[in-house]
Formats: sequence, C-alpha cells, structure tokens
Amino acid sequence: MSEEIQGTGAPEGVDPSFWRGLTQPRVSRRDVLRIAGLGAGTSIMMAGGGAAFASSLPNAKVGTKTWWAKQKLHHKLNFANWPLYIDVVGSKHPSLDHFTQTTGVKVNYIEAIQDDASFYSKIRPSLAAGQSTGYDLIVMTNNNPELGYLMDLGWLVPLDHSKMANFDKYAGPLVKSPSWDPGNKYSMAWQSGWTAVGYNSQVVKNPGDSIGILFSKKYKGQVGMLADPFELGCAGLLAIGVEPAKSTESDWAKAAKKLKQQKSDGIVVAYYDQSYIAHLKNGDVNVCQAYSGDIFQANLTSKFKKLKLLLPHEGAMLWTDNMAIPLYAQNPRDAMTLMDFFYSPQTQAVVEYYDDYVCPVPAAKQQLLHPTGWAVQALKKLAPEIGLPTSVTANSPLVFPDAAATKVTRPYYNFKNQAEINAWNGLFLPIVQGA
Repeated sequence: MSEEIQGTGAPEGVDPSFWRGLTQPRVSRRDVLRIAGLGAGTSIMMAGGGAAFASSLPNAKVGTKTWWAKQKLHHKLNFANWPLYIDVVGSKHPSLDHFTQTTGVKVNYIEAIQDDASFYSKIRPSLAAGQSTGYDLIVMTNNNPELGYLMDLGWLVPLDHSKMANFDKYAGPLVKSPSWDPGNKYSMAWQSGWTAVGYNSQVVKNPGDSIGILFSKKYKGQVGMLADPFELGCAGLLAIGVEPAKSTESDWAKAAKKLKQQKSDGIVVAYYDQSYIAHLKNGDVNVCQAYSGDIFQANLTSKFKKLKLLLPHEGAMLWTDNMAIPLYAQNPRDAMTLMDFFYSPQTQAVVEYYDDYVCPVPAAKQQLLHPTGWAVQALKKLAPEIGLPTSVTANSPLVFPDAAATKVTRPYYNFKNQAEINAWNGLFLPIVQGA
C-alpha cells in the first residue's frame, strides 16, 4: 500500500486509503471513491437553486432551437470519460470505431476523469473565464454536487431534443427525465449502478430483504460501511424508513443518530472507500454497503460467487454517470450526435458487455442474446477478451433490472444550496472521522 497522507495515518475507525483517496488519483472507474463534495471548495448553488437567475446565466442564449440550427458537424470530438468505462479490444474501442465509420466523426477519447470533484476543479477556471474546457463531451455523476454546480451556473449546453431519436425510443425508465435533470434538459445517462448491501452468503444464511441487516447486532464486528458521507447518510435515512429524495434536515439528524448508535454498538468494523470489496472478499467483513457492479464482477469468478447483492425493500440508491456538453464546447453538434448514437441497442450492447453496469437501454439485452448487424462482429472480438458468454451480462438483473429491482430503486436528494450540503456533511462526516 502507498504511504498515508501527511504520514500520520487516518483517524481511528477509518480506512487509511480513504484519506489517500482525497488527493491521489484512482486507478479505474471501478476503483473510484465517491467523495460527494468533500473539499469541493465552492459556495455556489446546487441543481434547482439557480432557476430564478436563468436569464442571467452564461448559457441563456445557448441551446435554443435557433442556436442549435446554426451548429454544424466538424467531424471531430473530444470526449472525456472515466477509465475502463467503454468497450476495449487491444487498444481499440469497437463502439467508437463504428461511430466514426458511420458518421465520419473522429473521436479523441480521453480517460480524464478520476472523480467528479477533481475534474470539476480542473474545468471550472476555464468555464468561469468564458473559455472552452478542451472537451466537447464529459461524464458526471448525479450523486455528487458537481453536476448540480455545472447546471446551476449555466455551464452546460441544453441538449437538442430534435436529435435524440434513439434516446426517445430506447432509453429506459430509470434514466428518462430523472429527478436530477427533469426532461433531460442537460444530460443523457452513460451508465448507472446501485449502492445497496453486499454480503457473504457462506456466513449470512438468511439475509432477509431489509437494510436493517447493516444495523443488526447479530453481525456485530462484521459490518462495513462506505466512508462517502452521501452514501452513508442515505443508508441511515433508508434505515429509519425515509426516502432520501424526500428527506428533511430533521430526518438527516435522525439518520445520523441511527448511524452513531450503529457505530457505538460496535457493529461497524470500518468505513471504507472502494477497498471495501477486498475486505468483503477476504472475509474481514461479511456484510457491507456495496456497489452493484463490484458484486457482479466478483461473481464472475468461482472463488467469489459467495458474494451476493441485497436490494433492500426500503430502497437501493441508483447513481448515474451522465453525458453532458460543457459550455463553450467547440464541437457541440458532434457531441450531440455521439450521445444519441450510443442509445442504439446494438451500440449499447457492445459497451454493456464490457462494462456490466445498469444499462440505460433495455433493448440491448436482446442484442446480447441475439446480436444483429455490426454488433455481431464486435461482440465476437470482445468475447476472447472477456471470456464469458454474452448471456451472462444479458441475464443479470444487476445489468438489466427486473420489476423487483426497479421497484426498490431510489433517487438521491437534490441539494438546494451550499448550506444544505454543509448541514449534511456536518452530520455525517463526524461519524466517518471518529468525532
């Protein structure tokens, strides 16, 4: 393991790698810490808070029908995404290659995003100065404040809904007009995932269907929680029977009390970053908050088929990584073209076979089971790399949610202002930090 920040170690009860994660880059999209605004260093409004000032936003005259009518294809595009988040065969991306062959648009694909906060900090100075970020398309997560910052400051281009034929036809209900972006004014989902409960089925024989398992004294000293204060707080809210999106500050205080009791009762071993999955695999914990994609990936090997994902009846939090066009993008028409192209079931099937997150295009399932067109050859090329039949991805409810999974899916709270973010962190960060 690498040296801890400041050489002093983390506070008692906190995974030291969490603290390293605040300043050091993560190695992949699957190894990301969702720090949810920690150290964001801003005091600007969140999504919804700037609506009254819409006429004075820098994008006030951008994204209209008239504006979009003037935008032309330049046949080039700079696309910033997270690492390991698109299909790869050798050094090529079949889906991007097919996009270029079909549209003539060449894509400069850059794995530039390690976490929302640091990427936002990188592009913010350019946007504030009225300059291009160098990217035409970016991917930001809805359960972190930065996507809201970009919306409320007018730093995203409103989408051209006349050019969203694939999205309108094929996008699934979980990503159409989401709570964080009603009407998909600024964004289209790239991929999604749940934060739920992972457990070792060899030890936990009767897990039930409640998030209460994370708070059960039966598993005292065997439970891990996420150090991300947003995820931690949401677990607390669900445990007291409150949906996070409908919660109040009074509810937050009650959830914090529940989480403090969980901690003082000795139920929690530690608060983890992405390293929780290693501790779950090793048996250091037997029950833990978990990301659905990690459990799916673990199950691909016989050694870790013991790990299961529980979607509590109280709710499982759905986070989504969203494609968006930053203001002052040089090639917005090209970006818009790519966004909708990736809502083709064939294209999405190819991406999904590699990614294995919650798919935004339900019809991609049939393409994985019975591929047609260009997807046939693309999936054949990917198969040796992945080493599994496409049906494994197609038949997983963690990738293509069934009715039961959809029913328990819950959205995150949309913060109205910085004061609310501060109030949230003031309640839940001390639990992680040992205060």
